[in-house]
Parts: sequence; structure tokens; C-alpha cells
Amino acid sequence: MFLDAAGLKVASSATEPAEPEIGQRRLRVVELYAGAGGMGLGLRRAGFELVRAYDHMQCAVDVYNRNLGYHAVVADLGNVASIAPEICKLRPDMIVGGPPCQDFSPAGARIEGERANHTRTFALYVCAAAPEWFVMENVQRARNSAAWADAREMLKHAGYGLTQLVVNAAFYGVPQKRQRLIVVGRRGERDGFLLGSIQHAASSEPMRLRAVFGDRLGDHVYNHPRTPGRRGVWSVDGPSPTIRNARRPQPASYEPHPNDSNYEIVTSCATSSPGDEMTGLYFRPYHDARGVYSLDEPAPSIVRTSRERPRSSYIASPHPDDPSPAASAYILTQKDTSRIQGFPEDWDWSGCLSRDIDQMIANAVPAPMAASLGREILRRERGESHPGVPGNFGQWLAKEKKMAPQMVANAKWRVKRARQLLGGRDLQCSGAEAHALEAAFEQESLAKGTQSEIRRALRQFREWQEKVRSGI
Repeated sequence: MFLDAAGLKVASSATEPAEPEIGQRRLRVVELYAGAGGMGLGLRRAGFELVRAYDHMQCAVDVYNRNLGYHAVVADLGNVASIAPEICKLRPDMIVGGPPCQDFSPAGARIEGERANHTRTFALYVCAAAPEWFVMENVQRARNSAAWADAREMLKHAGYGLTQLVVNAAFYGVPQKRQRLIVVGRRGERDGFLLGSIQHAASSEPMRLRAVFGDRLGDHVYNHPRTPGRRGVWSVDGPSPTIRNARRPQPASYEPHPNDSNYEIVTSCATSSPGDEMTGLYFRPYHDARGVYSLDEPAPSIVRTSRERPRSSYIASPHPDDPSPAASAYILTQKDTSRIQGFPEDWDWSGCLSRDIDQMIANAVPAPMAASLGREILRRERGESHPGVPGNFGQWLAKEKKMAPQMVANAKWRVKRARQLLGGRDLQCSGAEAHALEAAFEQESLAKGTQSEIRRALRQFREWQEKVRSGI
């Protein structure tokens, strides 16, 4: 059974959206470079409404529509002049997408070409439609690219505050060490406005492969069949046959039966015999990386070739850090890589070439990670979270303003109170922030003295922010 660390339903109900609270509406999302629907699935689980999705691959659009509803279309997103007006008419609250990353990927040539241009194109769509939010995902090398530098400048000029960080998917409900650049933007905010919330959402320990595979690589018992042609291997998680010859060892001549509980495991490894114990999983590496991983660690980042069998050269010269021999390791199936990427077991990949499915799985944004990001965005949108007050601010107050410890604590509390009154906003424009704060004061009917103290603390916080930004 697939265990979803994000605490979300799987199987037939895995794509159902979270129910919004009474009086809350779903934020409308347009997805660019949607692929097979990993990000869309995660955002729907978090509680967003998917209104349109675009991708250039017909098979990806078909998979998306079969699993998430028929609102994905085939489109050349390079044709901004035709598609941008259509997106503007949809009036999305958020635009999301993972522009093609092959030009930046460590597995590729790392030369910025036409595909890198789609990072700029993504920014153009955001600037044209002007949604409240956007989310962009890419490989971590994209953060140092010329394409992202241009896109970032466009987005800043359009008035977006940016939270930019590299996340490890293993700490966001995915059993995979997938390092990805995440950029979350919101109109009018200061840069870094959501950083603390995303970091706080990370789990304390990385998710392990055991969450997907359980103990099924070793939890099987042999009960000698009474007659030839009957199954002999049974799972410890199910009922066994009537006990007669349970102590008889499995003979080397035993032919695996299709109903054996470990039939898929045994037949997936051409070099193993039925009695071998498989203690690791093989992920075909690139460059000089290791290939075998244990169940008690995350997988490497899934790529199109992850499930290929080990070559004879690797078996002869394995990586020194492999926990077990590649020759006896479990060979991944396509369903395995799909589940490691966060797709539910019943995700319908039918009608596509196997190579295309491998590519779509590799390109996907893992749904549990997208759901985690989506929940933090919704919490901030609803004013349920707000930016933290760094400890360095208190140190600055003590040193520069000569404040006693209790006065420092009071000032930090008042900044937090201001953030609550502002609904979690950390507005870039001081005038807009002051206007919003005054409106909140009137609604809350706070005492004049309390209002003055909150204003003073917020001015001091802004002064500190400006000094930090200017490097003073």
C-alpha cells in the first residue's frame, strides 16, 4: 500500500480536493507546463480549484484529463500573444508551473537554449494576467541562470515579492532526495515573505523508501505446495495455507508461481534466484553516483532512466557506498517510480508509450510536495500564518536602540501583533502597509496607546529590515 506522508487519501479518492472552510472560496489556479498532473494533483488536494492547464504533449494532456478532469489543453506556450489573453479572461488567483528544465539540469548539457527561454515566458504570463500569487518550480541550477535573472527582474517590476529557496522533497512527503528551486510570488509583498512558513512545514526527518515499499522486499514465507503447479510463497500480511510442510526449505529447483506474493520482486531481477533475499533497490545512476539504496533512506531524484537494470560494468565495478550488491537488488517497475513521485496507485497512465510515461513521471512535480506548498499559501492567504520576527531584530534593538530585555520582548510582540492585524501581509510599500494597519485598528477598536506602540515597533522593524538589506 502507498503511504502518503502528507496525510492525504489515496486510491480512488486520491484526487479529491480538500473541503474549504465555511465562507472560504477556492483559489482558482491556471497551470503552465502541466505535464501529467503532479503539481495539479497536489494543489487540488490542498484545496485549490484547477481551472485550466496547458502542456505541449498530447499524451501528458490526456493523462492529466483522465485523472484530474477535462480542463487541460495542448498548447505551444511559446505563443504568448495567443494564450495570454485567454488566461487573463480566466482571472486566476494563482499561476503555477515548472518550465522545461533540461537546459539547467545536471543530467543535461547545462547550456541555456530555447527551453531555458520558457522561464522568461512563464514570467511574461504572470505579468500579463497579474494573479495574486504564482509558484514556479525548476531544478536548483536554474537560480543562477540568465533566464531566471531576466524573469526575476520582470516579476519584480510587476510588483511581486519573491520567496526563493531550494527544497529537498524528502522533507515534504516524498521518499526521494529531489532538490528543486521553488519560487513563490505574491503581489505587494517583501521578498522572503513566505520563507519561514515553507521551512517550518518541512518534516524533521526525510521520508524513507519504506513508506512506499513497506517491508515487502523481505516479508514472504515459503510453504511447500502439496501438488506441483501451486503457489509456494505467501505474504506475512495475509493468511497462509494450511500448515503441513512449513519447515521445509525452498528448493533451488522451485519455479516461481504467478500467484506467489513475491513473484513481481523475483521476476524483476534477472540475476537473482528465487531464494535470494533482496536487500536493496537499484536506481540507475548518472555520472559516478551510487546505484543501490536501502529501504531506510530516500531514493535519488527520479529521472527517465531510473528503472533501467544495472549494466554488467556496474555490477563488476559497483559504487563503494552501495549497501548491497546490485546483482541482487530489486529492479524498479514503472508503477514504483510513479509512486515514488507521489502519484497514487490508481493513476491512469494508459494509452501512452512506455518511454513517454517514464519521461512524464521524471518531469513531474511530486504531488505531496506541491500539496505542502499549497497549504502554506492558503494559510497565508487566509491570515492563518504570518512572517516571523527574526532574533537578529531583537539584538539590533538592544545594541542600536539601547533597549532593555523586556522592552525588546515587547517590541517583538508588537511587530507580531501588527502582522496579525495585517492578515499575515508583509507589504513592500510602507504607505500601503500604514493604510492597511489603520483600517485594522478601526476594525479592532484598539486603544490609542496600543496603536501608537504597534506603529512605533513596526517602524523600527522596517528600519532594521532596510539596514539588513543595504548591508549596514
